[in-house]
Amino acid sequence: YSRRFDGLSTKGDEMDRATRADVARAAGVAPSTVSLVLNGRGPEVKIAPATIQRVQDAARELNYIPNAAARSLRRGSSRLIALLMAELPDNPFVPVVHTVLTTAMIEIQRRGYLLLPLFQSSADPSDAETIRGVLGDTQLAGVIRETTSAESFASTLLGNLGIPVVAMSMINTDDRQGAHALVRIDECAGVQEILDHSVQMTGKQHAVFLAGPNTNHSRQKPLEALFGKRFTMLALPDWDASTAYQAALRLLSENSEIGLIALADDSQAPGIFKAAAELDLRVPHELSILGFGNQDPINSSELGLTTVEWPLHEMTSQAVDAIIRAVEKPRGKAKPQIITIPTRAVWRQSVARRG
Repeated sequence: YSRRFDGLSTKGDEMDRATRADVARAAGVAPSTVSLVLNGRGPEVKIAPATIQRVQDAARELNYIPNAAARSLRRGSSRLIALLMAELPDNPFVPVVHTVLTTAMIEIQRRGYLLLPLFQSSADPSDAETIRGVLGDTQLAGVIRETTSAESFASTLLGNLGIPVVAMSMINTDDRQGAHALVRIDECAGVQEILDHSVQMTGKQHAVFLAGPNTNHSRQKPLEALFGKRFTMLALPDWDASTAYQAALRLLSENSEIGLIALADDSQAPGIFKAAAELDLRVPHELSILGFGNQDPINSSELGLTTVEWPLHEMTSQAVDAIIRAVEKPRGKAKPQIITIPTRAVWRQSVARRG
């Protein structure tokens, strides 16, 4: 069968691709007017609001989408922003990765841009070559670079692209790695807040900090400063609760003076609660448990885990704002901007609070 719709012929499920001329005919305007309206320059060149609306309605009815590459060449700009992150884990729904990716995607799209996610591998040279190829061959407006565990090869490459770059770090760092701006998280603020408002530890108590495979963070520093020689940091091979359980069971059995176990990530917490229960240690009266992240608040709430909010959503939103400002309003050689977002305490029952 065949039918016609606004001058376009369709046969079966196939439809000829609408053109700028089709939109112009449907709206009763010149093709150049269609270009100006759909490029967002209608008000600038004083096209009547009714005409702008008519063109937009016609484009919508015809499902007309301007060619992005041609539009970018005409405007001399791109609407594509790359997000360069560390190696993608086996499960992309890991809370940290999921929060950063979805926030970046939503915020960038809301501002009229598109996101190109890229992941750096620390082991596979072919991945590095792929990233080099994509960054070198793709017309980008700017790059957000997650530097927490970034590979060094990207610094020189990004510097040679001649486009804005914003560094985004989930930890405390001063290293911009050549970026125009740095958005970073103050990990220590929330930990210090909890220590400042918790029931004072006795002079005999010891504190243990269970890290994971990565120890480049500084969230343990307030604990180290408070406990001094009574502080121990133990790096575990993974973030699994079962691994944390085995470590806590051994540590608590060997040292009865441990009064606080702090964690690099909330995912370890169930193992600590299990070890405390098996050793008949009351939480928080005999053992305080302090988490970090609050990426799974429902599970943390069920455990009663006092933890520290890791503001990944706010960090990513600020990074998106910074890169779009740099793209739309370049500041030349202005002093690099550093934005620091503090963590905050999330009080539940596993640490005794004063007052």
